[in-house]
Amino acid sequence: MKKSIILVALLVMVFAGTTQAQTSLFSINYSVSVPTGNTADYIDQVSGRGIKIQYERFIKRNFTIGGELGSYTLYKREENKVYTEGSASLSGVQYRYQNSYPILATGTYYANETGKFRPFAGLGMGTIAHDREIDMGVFTSQETHWQFALRPELGVLYRPAQYVGFKLGAKYYQSFSSSNLDGQSTVGIDLGIVFIR
Repeated sequence: MKKSIILVALLVMVFAGTTQAQTSLFSINYSVSVPTGNTADYIDQVSGRGIKIQYERFIKRNFTIGGELGSYTLYKREENKVYTEGSASLSGVQYRYQNSYPILATGTYYANETGKFRPFAGLGMGTIAHDREIDMGVFTSQETHWQFALRPELGVLYRPAQYVGFKLGAKYYQSFSSSNLDGQSTVGIDLGIVFIR
């Protein structure tokens, strides 16, 4: 009887340990984008039109690898601008858009292994597709540019419950010059809900 109680107690402890050990994080993030550098030369207004999803898998107790997919839009209305393409020039009100789509592989280091607050630092590497559009009356110009990109990140994960948490982070997206577009950069402020397994 005593052996059965000890065996049951050991099985309960093993099962509890496996259910409490986190193996992966899936987050859905609302993102505010702040243009910088060449991006701010084109559109200099802060935008709250962004969403990103991220999956992370723990390969060590405080280090994850994963991926990030997202979309964020910058927008600006410009008065009395001249747009030139080839030998044609148009003057009038411009509506400028830049839709950006990051596709990144990520690695993240968490400063501590336990606790409700877990500060982290991460790095993403991959590509960003920048879809640029200018509308002037009936005239529209649209081009898509794919660029190699790096994205460092700092933030904190707050875990009030076993299977859910919240994430606040700042990300700096830097994509590098391609044949028809200079390098682009933005700062993303992300607030997300995290599902923990």
